[in-house]
Amino acid sequence: MSLTTIAVDGVTPAAMVSPTSAEELASELREADAAGKSVVPIGGGTQLDLGMPPARVDLGLETTGLNRVVEYEPADLTVTVEAGMRFAELQRILGEQGQLLALDPPLEDGATIGGAIATNASGPQRFAYGTARDLVIGTRVANPDGTVTHAGGRVVKNVAGYDLNKLYIGSLGTLAVLVELSFKLAPIPPSTATICGTFPSPSAASAVLGAVVRSPLSPLAIELLGSRRVVFHVGGYPQAVERQVRDLSALVEQHGGQPEQAVWEDVVGPRKAARRRDVVVKAAAPISTSTRLVEILERHLAALNPRVWAHAGNGVAYAACDAPSDVAALRAARREVLALGDNASLVIERCPTRLKREIDVWGEPAASIGLMRAIKARLDPKSTLNPGRYVGGL
Repeated sequence: MSLTTIAVDGVTPAAMVSPTSAEELASELREADAAGKSVVPIGGGTQLDLGMPPARVDLGLETTGLNRVVEYEPADLTVTVEAGMRFAELQRILGEQGQLLALDPPLEDGATIGGAIATNASGPQRFAYGTARDLVIGTRVANPDGTVTHAGGRVVKNVAGYDLNKLYIGSLGTLAVLVELSFKLAPIPPSTATICGTFPSPSAASAVLGAVVRSPLSPLAIELLGSRRVVFHVGGYPQAVERQVRDLSALVEQHGGQPEQAVWEDVVGPRKAARRRDVVVKAAAPISTSTRLVEILERHLAALNPRVWAHAGNGVAYAACDAPSDVAALRAARREVLALGDNASLVIERCPTRLKREIDVWGEPAASIGLMRAIKARLDPKSTLNPGRYVGGL
C-alpha cells in the first residue's frame, strides 16, 4: 500500500507515517496532539469508507508496521498479536495448529486485525462464536498524550476490574490507537456441512428460523439470502454434523421448504464482491424480525439493484446496491427499520461522499451520546483522533 494514495472521503492527509513499534507510534501520536494536528489511524485502508467525512485530516498514521505475533501458545487457546497484522495472515498461522480466530467478516485482502476490531467487523458465524466483544480478552493502546496503556490480559479468565476492552472495540479509532490485541481462539471444526432451503413465502422462512433458534440444534451460522432462502452452516465431529443435517433438513421440509446441500464458500464468497458496491447498509433489529428487515431493504432499495442478506440468527441484515441520486430511499428504509424496536438501527457503512452531505450515516445519536462525549473529552481532549467521523460528530 502506497502511503501517498490513502484518502478519507476524498481528503488526503498532508503527511503519512508508518511506525514499526508501539512506542514509535505513540511518539508520533504525542507530537501530533501537541501540535494540534488531527490524526487518522489507518490499517489496511480497506474500511475507510465507514463514518462521516473527517472534520480535518493532517496526519495518516499507518499501523501495518506493527505486524508481529507477540505470544501464541496453542494449548492455551489464546494469541496476542500486534494490531497491524493482516487478518488473513493471522488465520493462516492459527490454521497450522488447527485453530482459528472465530471472526469471519468479509474483509478485503490486506485488512488488518486492528482495523477489524476498530470497526467491530463480524460475519455469519457470530451466531455461534459471538462478535469481537466476546473474543477480545486484552488490548494495548496508544493514547493521544503518547502513553501506552493496557486493558484485560492474555488469559481468558481475567475478570478483575472494569472491562475496558469493549470501550475500544467499534470506536473507529476515536479514543486511542490499537497497537496490540489478545484473543481467545477456537478449534477448527473437524467436519462441516451446509443446508439450504427455499420457501414459498417470507413467513414460512421466518417460521423455520424461529423453530431452529428455539431448538437444541446449534448451527455455526443461520443466514437469509433474500427473504425466502435460508442457509444453515453446521460444524463439529462428523456424527454430530450428520445428525444436525438430518434434523435441519427435516425442519426445512416441515415448514414447506425444499432442503439441499450447498457449499458454504459459494454462499458467503460473493458477499465480498457485493460489499464493493457503491452503497452498503447494515440494519439491526430483534432476531424475530430478520425476514422483515430483509423485506424492508429489498422494497425500499428495489430501484437500486440491491443484493440483500442477513445474519438471521442475530437480527442483522445487509444490503449492497447502486448509489441513488438522493437519499430519499435510504431515509425511508431507516424510518421503517427504526419502527421495529427500541434498539433497531440502520447504519450506512459505505456510500459516496456526496450522499454523506445529505444524510448522517450513523443515524440519530442514542440517549447515551452525552456519556460518549464525556468519554471522548476525557481520553482525547483535543479531538485529535478521527475528528467528526463517529456517531454524533465525535
